[in-house]
Amino acid sequence: MKQWFVIQTNPKEEHLATLVLGQNGITIYQPFMEKYVFHARKKTLKRYPLFPSYLFVHITPSEEEFHKIRWCRGVRRILIDNYQPIPIEDSFISSLQTLQDQESGVIKKPVDYMPGDTVRIRSGPLKDLVGIFEAWGSDEGRVKILIQMVNNRAKVVMHSSLIEKA
Repeated sequence: MKQWFVIQTNPKEEHLATLVLGQNGITIYQPFMEKYVFHARKKTLKRYPLFPSYLFVHITPSEEEFHKIRWCRGVRRILIDNYQPIPIEDSFISSLQTLQDQESGVIKKPVDYMPGDTVRIRSGPLKDLVGIFEAWGSDEGRVKILIQMVNNRAKVVMHSSLIEKA
C-alpha cells in the first residue's frame, strides 16, 4: 500500500530531484505559493515552494523504493524517526491539495478579506474589538486593520489567524 513520505532536497534543487524521481516512476507532490518580489521599482508575482527544500513522495514503503530516493540527484535525505522513514497522513496531503488553485497550482489563502470588510479580533490584548480590514500586510499573513479608538481610528497590524469576519 502506497504512503506519503517527506524528503529533504539540497538547497534550490527541488526541481532537479522532482525531474529525476519522476523519471524513476515516483509520484511527487510539491505545493507552491505566490509572493510579490520588488526589484528596480517593479512588483512581480513569483511562484515559490511552500516548503523550500522539501518534497512529498508517494511510494510503497520498501527498501528498493527508499534506495531509489536516497541515491537520487538533488535529494539530501528521507525524513526519519528512530531510523525509520516517517509516513505522512493522506489527509494532510489532501487538505493541501484542496487549498490549491486548480488553474495555477498555487496554495491560496483560505480566507480572502477584502478592504472594507468588518472583522473581529479573536484573541490577544484587543480581543473582541471590531475593526475594518484595510489590507494584507505581507507574505507572512499579517493584516492591517483600522480600529475605532476614542475620537480617531488606529491602524493595527497583526497576524490573520487572530481575526475573523464579523
